[in-house]
Amino acid sequence: MRSHAISSDLFIPRDRRRSGLLLAVLVLWGIVAAAFFGLLWVSSDLSFLGPGSYLLPWILLSATCILSPTAYLLYKRRFDPFHPLVFAAWSYIFPAFVVGGVIISMGWADRYFTSFITDPEYNLPLTLVYISVGYLALTAGFFSPVGTYITRLIDRWTPKWQWSLDRMRLPGVLLLLAGVAFNFIGFVQGVLGYQKTTELGVFDGLLFFLLTVLTIGSVLLWLVVFSARERTAIHYLLIAVLLALVPLRPAMEGSRSGLFTALLPIAMAYVYSGRKFNWRIGTLFAIGGSLAVFIGITYGTTFRNIKGSEERINSGEYLGQVVATVDYLSQEDTSLILQQSVEATAQRIDNLSSVAVVVANYEALAPYEASYGLQNNIFNDLSTSLVPRFVWPDKPQTSDPRAYSDLYFNFGDNSFAISPFGDLLRNFGPLGVPIGMLVLGIYLRFIYAALIDTATPALWKKVAYFPLLTVVSYEGFFATIFPSIIRTAFVLVICLLFVNLFSLQKRTAVQGAG
Repeated sequence: MRSHAISSDLFIPRDRRRSGLLLAVLVLWGIVAAAFFGLLWVSSDLSFLGPGSYLLPWILLSATCILSPTAYLLYKRRFDPFHPLVFAAWSYIFPAFVVGGVIISMGWADRYFTSFITDPEYNLPLTLVYISVGYLALTAGFFSPVGTYITRLIDRWTPKWQWSLDRMRLPGVLLLLAGVAFNFIGFVQGVLGYQKTTELGVFDGLLFFLLTVLTIGSVLLWLVVFSARERTAIHYLLIAVLLALVPLRPAMEGSRSGLFTALLPIAMAYVYSGRKFNWRIGTLFAIGGSLAVFIGITYGTTFRNIKGSEERINSGEYLGQVVATVDYLSQEDTSLILQQSVEATAQRIDNLSSVAVVVANYEALAPYEASYGLQNNIFNDLSTSLVPRFVWPDKPQTSDPRAYSDLYFNFGDNSFAISPFGDLLRNFGPLGVPIGMLVLGIYLRFIYAALIDTATPALWKKVAYFPLLTVVSYEGFFATIFPSIIRTAFVLVICLLFVNLFSLQKRTAVQGAG
């Protein structure tokens, strides 16, 4: 049995005839809903739903495209919350663009840069079309045979490591400690947290990717925790340490998504440790994830408001901002905090409007991109990514989020979402969106087929899968995805080789005893 097969008995009825009937009913109601909205759309009679009602048919179209792989996997009894297409849809694309579209259409978020979207009744639907086409291309790339072919091609060189769980605690803890140390150094150097340095150091890029060590150690230890059969005092001490780290890094970063991100290794380890995953667990995951997003946005927004800017300050002052944020949230009127949090959540979730700014203006602003270092940033990043900055100290930073924000949003002190869809559109025009996302889909198929959907499952493959999946950002530049994959893979290989040394020690000891 393949390792990706997750127990999901409650997701799909056991009786195939009932499953077929359920699918038929869902398809029928989908056709009815599409016909209803299509009729209203053609009749131009959606205005009674509000001034943004023209978006609703396009939102429905996007939702159908984005959720179709999830529905297919549910029907085929192969649902996996960390399947690349499911993870992409539910962790970012569906909330940012479908829920974000609903937020815009209902007028729940008022953002200053919406005035930059010329002819919103044309450009907002067009943005949803690009998102839908891009996600369908991602799906097509995933289901194409190319990724599987590459997996078969390199399978002979794939390590055949079989790690013993009882030997993984020590290397996992060592990776965790190293990760904490790298995070502390990153915090002091200004690489980590809500702060920025005036100029990049020659080792800052390397240090940024060494922060991945903490994630790798966490994933390994959570897999050990959920797979353990014996519950000793060390087992519970390990759980306590891991849980203590969950809120610590988001609190120091002032990140609005940090708490949600910190919970992902726990959820993935639970799923891939072989534990039962059903509707009840799935609902708990959904509720926990939603609460983490809401709490994270509340804390992160408050922290940023109190700190005021990304100006770098000394460590003591920075810690004082963390304490001040906690004090404010614990003492301020609860109803006021909830009101501010709801408004901040609506604005944070909506990324449709920020990508629509790109769609509306990329042709007009193209002549100015060179002066901001953004012209051809995808090719430039790919061509320079393999040269470390300590070898090439003057290497240009081609995908600068603040330069992009300054050009498109007239505000360079923030990093607005661009998404791979917008970055591909800027670089190559409309045809670039499906082609680029197709290539990304092939990569996602490759890592899933090689590490999870495999006939030879192994603990190291599950550990490797998480950073290679989550390094793909659906909020940032497409240009940075593949360079980031290369750097993350480099750090990952070093960590895996380090952990494997402990497995080799065990085999050597056994052979010596024999």
